[in-house]
Amino acid sequence: MLATVAVVVWLVRPSAPTCGAANPPPEAPAPSRLPVSVVTFAPIGPATSAQARYFVFGAQVSCSFRELAMDGYYAGLSTPDYGRADLCGAYLDITGARGTVRALVVDHCPACAPGQLALSAAAFERIADPHDGVARVDYRLVRDPQPAQELTYEVKPDSSASWLGVLFGGTGNPLREAAVRPAEGGPWRPLTRRADNYWTLSGAGRGPFTARVTDVFGNEAEITRVLVEPGRYAAGTRLYSGAPSFTSTPSLATATEPATVASGCRR
Repeated sequence: MLATVAVVVWLVRPSAPTCGAANPPPEAPAPSRLPVSVVTFAPIGPATSAQARYFVFGAQVSCSFRELAMDGYYAGLSTPDYGRADLCGAYLDITGARGTVRALVVDHCPACAPGQLALSAAAFERIADPHDGVARVDYRLVRDPQPAQELTYEVKPDSSASWLGVLFGGTGNPLREAAVRPAEGGPWRPLTRRADNYWTLSGAGRGPFTARVTDVFGNEAEITRVLVEPGRYAAGTRLYSGAPSFTSTPSLATATEPATVASGCRR
């Protein structure tokens, strides 16, 4: 079991979260209050004020990332903010009384009220005393976190010539879109992102393909020789490089995997 905590951001009138809510099915649509677009994320801006509360969650993350260190710094989002895994793979800089921690967005928190975030225990301990149960914090979205990681892709086990599912890792920034085309060239075919963070396409064929990923800041990378063979692979490229890391925050005025199911709350 992975212990996590929640950072509560009261963007609307506070309401108590309900513990033990079920995780929605991967294909279930979930409207996001933070639409993923360049407009949504200002290049730089003031931190969002938040309140942190302590939660206990299950062991799996909704973004489907695997082999996460149990003592890592992770964050999850409420159902409205999670949307269709919009911020999976992004980083948040969160500052509290004890200091600042950089947390990777990996999860959907069905027990969180709108605007809340969920933090792993290790992350919470860096910004506040976990025995306090609650803490005031500020947080920002990180743009182009350094060092830039090598991209990875994981082909879903049930992928075939008639249906392709791909999970991208090491993006650093939130992805805006993904597409594939035959390795020898041709038109790009857009992939659809599911709530479990897999990008999918029906009737893709056997490949090999070239895959293209684009983040919300316009960074773009192509991955060559993608085959419909289940497994996790190094992409041999990065989404961005060389730029210094700095933080930005979602422009809320423009906005209309695995720790998922809460097993208990600490008051």
